[in-house]
Parts: sequence; structure tokens; C-alpha cells
Amino acid sequence: MVKIVNGLFLLLACTQALASQLSIIIDDVGNSYADLQLLQLDPSITLSVLPSSPYAKQIAAQAEQQQREIMLHLPMQGSGNLALGPYGLTDNLAEPQFKQRVASAINDYPEASGLNNHMGSQLTQLPTEMHWLMQVLANKQLFFVDSRTHLASIAEDVAKAYRVPVLRRHVFLDHHDEPAAIQRQWLQAIKLSRKYGHAVLIAHPRANSVALLQQLALPEDVTLVGLQQRLASAFPSPQPATPDIQLVGATTPILEPQNNKAL
Repeated sequence: MVKIVNGLFLLLACTQALASQLSIIIDDVGNSYADLQLLQLDPSITLSVLPSSPYAKQIAAQAEQQQREIMLHLPMQGSGNLALGPYGLTDNLAEPQFKQRVASAINDYPEASGLNNHMGSQLTQLPTEMHWLMQVLANKQLFFVDSRTHLASIAEDVAKAYRVPVLRRHVFLDHHDEPAAIQRQWLQAIKLSRKYGHAVLIAHPRANSVALLQQLALPEDVTLVGLQQRLASAFPSPQPATPDIQLVGATTPILEPQNNKAL
């Protein structure tokens, strides 16, 4: 009987270890008072707050009380000319000013354990600026999630070079804000988590998306995990900020893109 019980525990442990994992981030949090309702969602869902938005501080403070994971959704230069606010990162900033903006956002939100890019399709392709960003994150011991707003992003590769714990977005839930399209993206995220063991889904605080996440109908073989929980196995302890590679130029990619089976 003891052997049978031990065998069942072993089987359960193996099953949990092999279970597919899904991490969910909600971006653009803090622009609306209605975003406070996001605090009622599953506590494993990460909220990424826009640091200059009017309700970001209140949401971050309440999330910390819940022991919910909070990230900074840091504005970065995209393909257009949208205003980025006081924390915005652009390619015309000198190194001290660039790093000061990143550090200010982190210092203003001590609740945050990581950071991902808001927009950034242009900036995340630039080696110099990505080096500066990862130097700050390595020193502050924060993780990074590459939102992958452009397929040519090198942010993930530079993060790895600095040993910054890093993940990438695999699916946007609501690129098209229609219930049928959102459902298709949800099923795609489940499919990728099953195929590759883990996937990162990014959503936005829109009514159709929130409605789906309030129900959160996960299949039995897929587990919702926080980003830090997922990263713990890959980056079990703080890493030094010394990069594995050297900066070779402001316009030259410093690393070949890593093959990633999920995107």
C-alpha cells in the first residue's frame, strides 16, 4: 500500500512538472478608473501599468497588497510620432538621460518586479539603446518581457547577453477587439502553451478581453503561472550585469536572432 501511495505522489509530481503553462499580462493599465476592476481577476494575472497614467499608482499599491505581480509598461519609440510622456524612451536621448528615465520609472514604482515595452517597434531594434536599458535592469535585478511589437526586435537577445531574466510575448489576445477574434487568439495561446510548454499572452483592459479573463476557462492540462514563477527555474539566482558580448555599433545587430519555436 505504501508503494502504491508513493507511486501516486510521484505520478502527480511528474504530471504537474509536465503540465503546460500560460502566463497572462494585461498592458496599458492605469488610464481609466475602470482598470481597478482588473484587481478582481485571477491573482496570477500580471498587471503592467503605464507609469505616467492617472491610476497607475493606486492600482500598483493595491496589487502589492494582494501580492499580485506588477510590471512597468514603459513607453518606447515606435514607428509613429506619438507622445510618450515623461518616462518615454527615444533614440535621441543621451545615455545619462536615457538611463535616468528608466531608473526614475523603477524608483517611482517599487512594486514592479519587471518591465515590458509599450510600443517600441523602433527602439527595440537599436543595439545601443537596448544595451543601456538592460544595464539598468541588470543592476536593479528586474526581469524583462519583450512585447515583440516588431519581429526585428533584439531586446530579448540583449537581455540574455546581460543575463537579465527574459521572456517574450507569443500572442496578443485582442489585436482585433471582437469576441470571435479574441476567442481565436485565446485558443492559439492554449495551443502554443501545449506545444512548447509555456506561452506568454498579452491582453489589454478592453471589455471583451476582460469578459474572457473573468471566466478564465483553462483546460485541465494548462496551468496559469506568474512570470516570476516561470522565470525562477531558468534564472534561479541574481546574475551579474557583465554582458557576454560587447557593443559593436549603434546600427549593427549584436546578436543573431535566436530561433524560438513559439513565434
